[in-house]
Amino acid sequence: MGLGALGCATLLALARKGYAVEGFEQYRVGNDIGASGGRTRQHRLIYGEGAAYTSLLQRASQLWQQLEQEQQTQLFWGGGFLTIGTPESAWFQAVENSAKQQDLPHERLSRAAINARFPRLNLDEDEEGLFDPAGGILLTHELLIASAQQAQQLGAEVHEHATVSEITANETGVDLRVNGEIRRFDRVIVTTGAWSKKLLPALPIASRRLGMSFHLGKESGFDSQAFPPTMRVTPGRAMWNTQPLPDGKNFKFFVGDAELNEQHDPQLVATEATDSLTPLLYQRIDQHVAEAVNGGHRTIVGGGTWPEAYTWDQAPLLGELATEPHVWIGIGLSGHGFKLAPALGELLAQAIAGEVDLARDWPLFSPARQFAEPQAVYSR
Repeated sequence: MGLGALGCATLLALARKGYAVEGFEQYRVGNDIGASGGRTRQHRLIYGEGAAYTSLLQRASQLWQQLEQEQQTQLFWGGGFLTIGTPESAWFQAVENSAKQQDLPHERLSRAAINARFPRLNLDEDEEGLFDPAGGILLTHELLIASAQQAQQLGAEVHEHATVSEITANETGVDLRVNGEIRRFDRVIVTTGAWSKKLLPALPIASRRLGMSFHLGKESGFDSQAFPPTMRVTPGRAMWNTQPLPDGKNFKFFVGDAELNEQHDPQLVATEATDSLTPLLYQRIDQHVAEAVNGGHRTIVGGGTWPEAYTWDQAPLLGELATEPHVWIGIGLSGHGFKLAPALGELLAQAIAGEVDLARDWPLFSPARQFAEPQAVYSR
């Protein structure tokens, strides 16, 4: 229920196992309204968030490759991923330690080496880079559509313009109110992102609107080989993220904000780009895109804000709810969503099939875990 990144991945994983499964999406699959909007997402294997994610990232890569072959379409553009920071930065050190501890291919690059190899990127004098050759960009809308189509070919049903307004669970199953009609299911998996609190108000999540903008390149050098997706994590300075667009000529830019901003109505973000990119966000983008990127126009030619659900410790909520029998959730992906979605969807399918005990094997994702204070958000 909810056919964004994780919803489509879970639908496909269950269909692969032969389950009779239905997916409900309030808009159309591949829309630009939910957390998967904005055309692309970054991918990397070297993860400062912890080694626990590495096997999931590797499995996600395998599943994308499988889907590309099945649907005969390109969904991933390689070229690597670059993390920028100062050597003493805790986050930069975490990324490098992750690479070393897991023996993942990587390169430590000086500022001079980055200037020579990726001349469209700007670094401060004390900053360096760590390059992950397995990184690249994912095409979000194409991936959602391809996943749903593959699931349908395996027997899944997809319902678009289908709004779920109520979930009622008991010991024998779950009732969903879909477009006013009651439908009965043995189990329900809720993957509704920032809309989840409308259905399950007790969930420990908050939603944020993340603003991203599209820019034209003045010159060449914005293909994925010369301009890899890049994230800057230097403490005390603006956290920014930039990515090439698939045309190889233009790029996307995101300026991070460490604050969790509770949005009671995620529909607030379903607006045109000129409305949802606020004047303050315009000002921040205008300042930082000029500092971060050489040879690009500051003019915003597209973009908007998209809602994502975050947990306080920035790990997803994955598993069956103790208080709602037969109701499973995959919520609060906290910026991990597209990178991890195929692997997390497979985990949910394996748990439902009794092949994995999520509470035992993946306590990091337990919906019943206790939370500490909110932390800053770096991943995108």
